[in-house]
Amino acid sequence: MDIVRSLESFLYQLSALFFYPVILALFFLLARIFYSLGLFCREGWLRLRKPDAILFPSATSIRTIPAGQTLEIELAAILLKTEQDGERSIQRARYSIKMGPTLGLIGTLTPMARALSNLSQGNLGGLSSQMITAFSTTVLGLIIGGLAYSIAHVRVRWLRHDIALLSEMAETRLQTNR
Repeated sequence: MDIVRSLESFLYQLSALFFYPVILALFFLLARIFYSLGLFCREGWLRLRKPDAILFPSATSIRTIPAGQTLEIELAAILLKTEQDGERSIQRARYSIKMGPTLGLIGTLTPMARALSNLSQGNLGGLSSQMITAFSTTVLGLIIGGLAYSIAHVRVRWLRHDIALLSEMAETRLQTNR
């Protein structure tokens, strides 16, 4: 019986040890997703005002590559670089899609252990305080995940559209130089 209580005590203290790092990670992800949201809105505004501005560097590279035997390879390299840059920004959002709710859940369950402990001692004030913290971390995690999902969803559409346009430009360039 003492081994079980020792194990329970150890697990409780171990989970309590992770509470503050989880809260810090949630705040970090929240700040990062709001920064990403700002970049996303800026890019969306730029795409509305000047649709060609986003693709201008890649389109210019496609137009200015000198004709020759390596033309096809260089065009493929431009397309690949554009795709990799787009994928990098999508991957940052995908990380937050998964980690936001995960950290929110960890931040929910840890205070609930303390809340149950307060309940068993008849401390209703401590119970309500811990429950507020628990549900607040859930909300933060879900907000992070929802915003990240929305950003990633639209960025995937943008990337597909950009790659299609650049592929068409590259194909046209190949056709005119044969």
